Amino acid sequence: MNDENCVMFKGTKNGLVVLLNSEIDFDTLKKYLKKKTKDAKAFFKGAKVSLTFKGRTLNEEEQYELLKIISEQTELNISYIYDEEDSINDTENISVNSKFRVDKTKYYKGTIRSGQCIKTEESIVIIGDVNPGGEIIAGGNIIILGALKGIVHAGSIGDEKAFVAALNMKPMQLRIGSIIARAPDNKDIIDNSKAVPQIAYLHNGNIYIEPIDYKTLGNL
Repeated sequence: MNDENCVMFKGTKNGLVVLLNSEIDFDTLKKYLKKKTKDAKAFFKGAKVSLTFKGRTLNEEEQYELLKIISEQTELNISYIYDEEDSINDTENISVNSKFRVDKTKYYKGTIRSGQCIKTEESIVIIGDVNPGGEIIAGGNIIILGALKGIVHAGSIGDEKAFVAALNMKPMQLRIGSIIARAPDNKDIIDNSKAVPQIAYLHNGNIYIEPIDYKTLGNL
């Protein structure tokens, strides 16, 4: 199969559209995307864009895997992931169900080190680790494509439907809305011998942390 037809980039007034083949399996698609972005690295260097995926349905885990490939292979500064509904209606928030909410999202590529704090009124995706002493405060959701070992506060403006997700969830302190889960004696809240992607959310005044699987993603 010609890789030119599997992954294509298209510029629009809203940003960059990534057209994806819907007939190949996801692992093969990732290989084509990696090659395509690597070949186009010089073209994308330093560009700041909004981004959307079209051509096939992606769950959140798949979308973030593709985003990670693009971020690793290029120097794109991705300011926002949008979809067709956003571009037509310019909605501020997209309601998915009564349990979680997805907002307009900012992206940060790099490690959040001790003493560093990132604040945003929106949701944020960190492509990297949050080290002990590093802090993330977001009005919406916090998603970390790496290890969370620092402090996070999702739903900082009172959003109790916000969530925190990480590939390796070992926070010093995790807060959603006004509820805090604090690590005792400077230890991690969760002691994972084997790192697995996990999500933390607020329900009936308590913070619950559970593995991310296809069942969990179906609730997002």
